[in-house]
Amino acid sequence: MRTKKILILLALLPVLLISFSSPAQETGLLSAMTWNIRLDTDSDGECAWRFRKDGLAAEIMRQQPDVLGVQEALYNQMKFLRKKLKGFKSIGVGRDDGKNGGEFSAVFYNSSVVKPIRSGTFWLSETPDIAGSRGWDAACNRVVTWAEFEVKSSKKRFIFMNTHFDHQGDTARIESAALLIRKAAELSNNNLPVVVAGDFNVTAQHRAYRILTYADNEIVLSDSRKRNGVLLSGPDFTFTGFDRSFVPDRIIDYLFTTWDVEVISNNITDFRDQWPYLSDHLPVTIQFKIN
Repeated sequence: MRTKKILILLALLPVLLISFSSPAQETGLLSAMTWNIRLDTDSDGECAWRFRKDGLAAEIMRQQPDVLGVQEALYNQMKFLRKKLKGFKSIGVGRDDGKNGGEFSAVFYNSSVVKPIRSGTFWLSETPDIAGSRGWDAACNRVVTWAEFEVKSSKKRFIFMNTHFDHQGDTARIESAALLIRKAAELSNNNLPVVVAGDFNVTAQHRAYRILTYADNEIVLSDSRKRNGVLLSGPDFTFTGFDRSFVPDRIIDYLFTTWDVEVISNNITDFRDQWPYLSDHLPVTIQFKIN
């Protein structure tokens, strides 16, 4: 009788494993995250980087994105994340000199899942190939870090781009959106799927957002949180500040994708039940398939 029970359990084991497997274990399913981690500045007081860096790195490791775009990372923050994010490698340069100066809009990737085929950085300016160039009416230098990735298990490829639009210059945000679309079409050769991550400093009502999602663009992006059939979770805002009395009410951090990317879910992680906050922005994560 005991032998018979063991045989029955062994026969049921594959069913049980499927029942309790996570969506991330599904073949072909990938995940991408965007997170403005807030630069390291003592002016943030009890929410300064040194008080929240371990928790932030732990949250990234908990979610285990396959590709991750971070914004506002200074060189010392990049060094910390490179050490703490086990299994991840990074791509990107400082926006001020194309080396280590200024903030990074870096790309981290899980090296066991994807590998970069080619990568680079361009500046959001009238001279995008000149390191440190500032565009239009922007208050700061701004960059896009990009990579073409190959999924190791399937050999499928996609372009991942990460950016941080200017927080003051309205013309800069509009022109940056147009430049990003042109570059996305060029880098993908109008063929590869594209995922664009970033803090865009605009809501869905802004012209820059409308440019990014315009249906007649040479390459058409969609807001992953507005795709039909997408499983949504988390609040409808991403900027929180470091003030617990502040009432957040807007999404300015997005993951855009081309339509050949099947978006399964979009989650905004709300960590405001802990203090200090992990950042003044909430991270956005999607699960997706490349069709």
